Amino acid sequence: MTSRRLQWAFSLVLFLLLLLAARLFHIQVLRGVAFTERAERQFLQKVVSEATRGDILDRKGRVLASSVESRSIYAHPGRFEASPQSLQMLGTALNFTEADLHAKLSGRSKFVWLARKVSPAVARKIADRKIPGLGSVSEQKRYYPNGELACHLIGPVGLDNSGLSGVEQHYNSFLRGRSVTTRELRDAKGRMIGPGGDRSPEARMNSVTLSIDRSLQYIAENELRKAVDEYGAESGMALIQDPGTGEILAAAGVPGFDLNLLSRGILPEGFANASLRNPLFARVFEPGSTFKVVTLAAALNERLFSPADVLFCENGRWSPGAGFHINDHEPEGRLTFAQVLEKSSNIGAGKIGLALGKERFFRYARAFGFGTRTGIQMPGESDGLLRPPEDWSGVSLPVLSFGQEIGVTAVQMIGAFSAIANGGTLMEPMIVKSLQGSGPVAEDEWASGFLREKGRVRFEPRAVRAVVRPETARAMRELMARVVKTGTGRKAAVMGYTVAGKTGTAQKIDHKTGRYHADSYLASFCGFLPAENPALVCLVLLDNPRRTYWGGETAAPVFARIMSRTVKVLGIPPDAPSDPRWIRGRSDVRVALSKRDP
Repeated sequence: MTSRRLQWAFSLVLFLLLLLAARLFHIQVLRGVAFTERAERQFLQKVVSEATRGDILDRKGRVLASSVESRSIYAHPGRFEASPQSLQMLGTALNFTEADLHAKLSGRSKFVWLARKVSPAVARKIADRKIPGLGSVSEQKRYYPNGELACHLIGPVGLDNSGLSGVEQHYNSFLRGRSVTTRELRDAKGRMIGPGGDRSPEARMNSVTLSIDRSLQYIAENELRKAVDEYGAESGMALIQDPGTGEILAAAGVPGFDLNLLSRGILPEGFANASLRNPLFARVFEPGSTFKVVTLAAALNERLFSPADVLFCENGRWSPGAGFHINDHEPEGRLTFAQVLEKSSNIGAGKIGLALGKERFFRYARAFGFGTRTGIQMPGESDGLLRPPEDWSGVSLPVLSFGQEIGVTAVQMIGAFSAIANGGTLMEPMIVKSLQGSGPVAEDEWASGFLREKGRVRFEPRAVRAVVRPETARAMRELMARVVKTGTGRKAAVMGYTVAGKTGTAQKIDHKTGRYHADSYLASFCGFLPAENPALVCLVLLDNPRRTYWGGETAAPVFARIMSRTVKVLGIPPDAPSDPRWIRGRSDVRVALSKRDP
């Protein structure tokens, strides 16, 4: 009996052990993965951290845009409790009135943002109060150390840290980089107690290096802002370009906006989304007399004229047909081809255009880069407007020859002048020198050549096409130097340097009537120095200057001031030391130095 009982007991224990083993097999093997995942979900929390948005740098590595730590304050209205003193502190810290706070907290929402991207100091001050229902989270804040400098070019980011315009928008994916995933170990109350498991590789911060020189950008904006105030202009633009590489060294637009304010969602009075567009690449305008450089270069290249050939300029008034009249600002009789540019004769340019003919004129205008985008690495670039010859009227060709009936952008205009400065070769404009880091890089979006190195994409200068022969470009540089020496561009002269360029004074179109305004103009000057071996090209445009509207009286002096400061920063040696103004200036410096204490 005892033996039978022992057998039953042993069998029962064995059966229970088998059940336990089966259960353990079910838990550990069959359901092991599921239970492990459940345990990890309870004690391990996956945290996806946004990579730090990369820096935007100037050509010398100086920071134009960066990211700093900030905190964003939120509230759960249903759990929010605060004393009057805490409410007062909160209102002061976040620049709210008590009514503002009540309005935010009185809705039905279970979660509201009180303030986004405040400084860590403000967040700590609020956290020290330990107000129930109030909390904060870490967020990046975009910081622009130079405020308004190069604002149209760089562009702001929104509260979600995405670029809204400019470089910030065009390279948004690259600057944002790749997110970092971590798993944090937490206790039963959800408090973090340390890292758990493997971490994904930390993302390196990407950066974009521009061709812009911060010092030259400051000079261009500073002189442009003074000119807009001095002449009562509505706005102004200025570009500086290296003609040999196509690199944009400065791109200024006035008025601008504070990038730090916009990135915090604070809009200036009267600000519209259109204000974010870069006028240098997006705004289309009739160039006026600066376009005569294109017309005369084409005629010289086709060997239709020599600089000494004479044209009759009709004593200042000429009808090319259909009762339409073209006027010169000064009545002229016989002018040489060179003097047509020097004195800026509309009639002379119109006759040269007629000699070229529609097809050749159109071909050269397109070859110089008009009527199509330049391919610059920026969003929102315009094609401009160059209608095909079959859409021209009987008087289109002569007026096109002096810059009417054509729409251009500033970057197209400076590109054409750079082609003359560069021996007749048009270069693709470059605004970005390199991308540093790892991330999505859409190489096929850019026409520019690039070199991929370890962790870096470096963009190379790219020649688009030869527009005119080198000897034509040389002859044009000589003619343009006469414009500054004895013609309409005398106020563009820079002490110690030979300057070549062309003035422009374009009547603006009234888009309501389709006619030209009687008293609204765009004044411009585009030129380069040194004239024979140009190192820099600069374009200045003033929109509707009120004191005087001639490009030679308004834009040309701004060019001179910008270039006078720029050559000193870059250390470009003077090429005209015999210029009496340069000698006088050097003497003044020597006198000033001699008066200093030994």
